[in-house]
Amino acid sequence: MKHILPFLLSSLLLTPLPALAQETTGWEPLFLGWESEPAMDLGGRTVVSLQSLISRGIAGIRDMGERHPAVAPAWEFPVGAVLLLVQHEVDGHGGRGREFGLGPSYGFGYDLSAYTTTDRPPGTNEEGSLLAAGGTEATGVMAHRVLLDLLRPDGADGAKVPLAMIAKLDLTLYIASTARPGRPGSGDADDFLEQLEEGNDIAYWLASRQSQRLGGDPADVWFGLYEVDLDDPLLERTWEDARATALWNLLDPSLVTAVVAYFREHVLRGEERVRMPVLRIAEGLGLTLGTRGALGPREVSRFLDLYAATRQGVFTGYVRDLDSTFDRTYGLGAGVHGLRLGGRLDFGVFVDAWEEPDAREGEPRDASGWNATVELNVRPHSRWGFASKLGVKSEGFLPGLPLADGAYVGLGATFNP
Repeated sequence: MKHILPFLLSSLLLTPLPALAQETTGWEPLFLGWESEPAMDLGGRTVVSLQSLISRGIAGIRDMGERHPAVAPAWEFPVGAVLLLVQHEVDGHGGRGREFGLGPSYGFGYDLSAYTTTDRPPGTNEEGSLLAAGGTEATGVMAHRVLLDLLRPDGADGAKVPLAMIAKLDLTLYIASTARPGRPGSGDADDFLEQLEEGNDIAYWLASRQSQRLGGDPADVWFGLYEVDLDDPLLERTWEDARATALWNLLDPSLVTAVVAYFREHVLRGEERVRMPVLRIAEGLGLTLGTRGALGPREVSRFLDLYAATRQGVFTGYVRDLDSTFDRTYGLGAGVHGLRLGGRLDFGVFVDAWEEPDAREGEPRDASGWNATVELNVRPHSRWGFASKLGVKSEGFLPGLPLADGAYVGLGATFNP
């Protein structure tokens, strides 16, 4: 904590890299895409484009956004709060539900409430854990892509930052609001059991992991028939792991600088696009840090990201801490986002490797996990373009990607009205 705070404070004085003269200004092209399940990444990219489209429409009413940029948060935050529900439910819980063939469906209320139901219960407790954590997993994936986009030389729509901020905090707030399991008969235990009965995602995730350890029926957890063993010491320790992950996810310097840039460039100056401030260490090179968290079926994951923003693209690297409560292992990842190959072509490459921790939940997997992803964006015309994504991975949990081993693909189109 004492090492993070100075960086957070100094980030307020950082500046983005200067934009190239030939770079576009104004709103970004809109995106519509499809991806093999769980479809959290390109699905999130589509949701973020909806944020831009709606914000663009409201700002265009009598040129309100151009004349009065300071009022933009009045609609960009509420629109972001609504679209967060879409990403959380449809691309999150729904994405994992579709991946496992559970037939998900959704409901949305006027009070900003939402829920996901399925035609069939999860087939395994591992599926149940991923289904429960899928909502916050998807919002985290979406927020991570927006933060990467803000580091590109041409930045990203300022209207996307409120949605990214709310999405980033989704995991932290959800875990923080989940009661401690506690001992039988205690107030904490009663609150936890009540939240589980009401369908709290984190409480369900904790119950599914315990059921997996104890050999319980996943259908009993799904239908509320499972009796939680409140005397199980691993239950409370897993809750504590989730709390530590929530705090780590919150202490994200890149999120702080993104929000500062949003108010400085978008709200006060009226700029449509925002570029994240970075620590300038050389001409055309800036650095910043990021933190992320995710809940897996057997462990929690905490990421420490290093971002290097250049005039050609964003280079990334991370260290991943995988904590199963019983064991701890680590992973590494590296990649490049939005690397330019000329004025109308850019690509991304990402590789990941990790060691699976020993866990009390289920049979052990292969010790090593890996993933490789390639993205390509082509803009043959100034108003439209195409995007593609291809990846392959081993079995195991990596946020936003299928649990099983094998290939995954995505396709999309961009349009600038």
